[in-house]
Amino acid sequence: MRLAIIFLCALLLSACSNSPQRAEAPAATPPLNTTIAELLQQSKKINGAIAIATLADIAAESGGNPESLYNLAYAHFRNAQARQDIAEHDLAITYFNEILLMVPGNQAVIGALYNIYYDDTLRNRNASAFAKASDYFWQMPDTMRRTTNPPSLAKFIALAVQQETLKQPDRQALRETLLKAIQEQPFNDSAYIQLARIYSEDHYFSLAIATLKLAAENITDSAALYKTIASTYEQRANVNNCSYENPRDITSAANYYKLAIPLAPDDQDLHYRLANAFIDQGQGNLGLHESSIAMELQASSLSLGTTAQDYSILSHSPSARQLLARALSAGMPISETGYHEINMNLGEWQKAAEGFAAYIKTRQTFSIYDLIKSDIIAQQSQQASWLRNSKISLANDWEETLSNYWNGNISAAIFQKKAINRCEKTEFYFYSGYRDWQSGEKAQARIKFAEALKQNTYRFIERPLAQYFLQR
Repeated sequence: MRLAIIFLCALLLSACSNSPQRAEAPAATPPLNTTIAELLQQSKKINGAIAIATLADIAAESGGNPESLYNLAYAHFRNAQARQDIAEHDLAITYFNEILLMVPGNQAVIGALYNIYYDDTLRNRNASAFAKASDYFWQMPDTMRRTTNPPSLAKFIALAVQQETLKQPDRQALRETLLKAIQEQPFNDSAYIQLARIYSEDHYFSLAIATLKLAAENITDSAALYKTIASTYEQRANVNNCSYENPRDITSAANYYKLAIPLAPDDQDLHYRLANAFIDQGQGNLGLHESSIAMELQASSLSLGTTAQDYSILSHSPSARQLLARALSAGMPISETGYHEINMNLGEWQKAAEGFAAYIKTRQTFSIYDLIKSDIIAQQSQQASWLRNSKISLANDWEETLSNYWNGNISAAIFQKKAINRCEKTEFYFYSGYRDWQSGEKAQARIKFAEALKQNTYRFIERPLAQYFLQR
């Protein structure tokens, strides 16, 4: 940042027509103010770097020119930040205040002082920092405030860190501080996003969405804001662990991802999120298009594998195989979850077995879904199951129900009564259908596989597996 000051010097020129050979006297350097002279000596004493000495000499030679002092003050400020040096920090403030005496109201200096006190507030350095930051914030012109983080945002971060350190959470204090930040700067997306995050963590999703939509009325050029609105809709859709029960929220999420992408077209994550939202709405071709865009933005082993999995879920087997081969060539290890799941979807059971054997070597804990995959892959590849003697972690009541059924502790009828939403019904129909298939009840299994597909849980692995067995 440079000091935006134009210094006008009146040069008195003599009209010497009678003495053309007379030389003009050179302009004299104004004498240094005693205070400035002492500060320049202090600069060299506090920081012996050549760069600081050079800036101090330039300032001395210019007679304490405000611009040269600004450059020196800003150098001290940057050094103070980098080295956490209080002496340089205080010296920078002193310089900036001296400059304000010379050029009152200068925006660059006010901005520099605000940055210092904002940083002090953020790091909770002293009790008066927030008040001073606020004072300088309101001295800025409106156009400058619009592009500046408000002081209460720094206070919020400092407060959140303090609460975390002391293990004394006070959500109300955090919310009030963020509301104050929004009042200070309604055109800054950060405070809205942080406030919405707190509301979401407390499961006040409607408040979170309302807060973000209020922000969107003032801010139309923030990809981060639109992305946060979309992800908040996704969180609300999944509040009962089945987003497919809330299709309107999925549609709303897709709409906001579509608003975000033109503002950040190279954000790979945005394209993948939109791809998932399209797939979840049953718009598979649009989803695959977005997934392919995301992959090509950075064709890494991870992105190639992710897109391969999308193709396999939607039964585009040739493309899935081709992309999986590219992912492996790019360095994807077969221990990745995607490797064995893609091969399960493709019916490549020996490859799925090889991948699952590698996968379990990278894990210390296993879920009921790991156990079920272990059993299905082992049965289809005619091998022994890998996890039969392993401890299985259960995350919720539904996983306990699924575990009880799979391990023969409850009947299919009880299992069915426990399946309430579309996600649970998908798993009931597929897993009980698979048990029927294994016991030779093929007709009954096909009916259940068809019912699993009707739940339209498009990204569940049970869906392509149901399609696979229906074709056998």
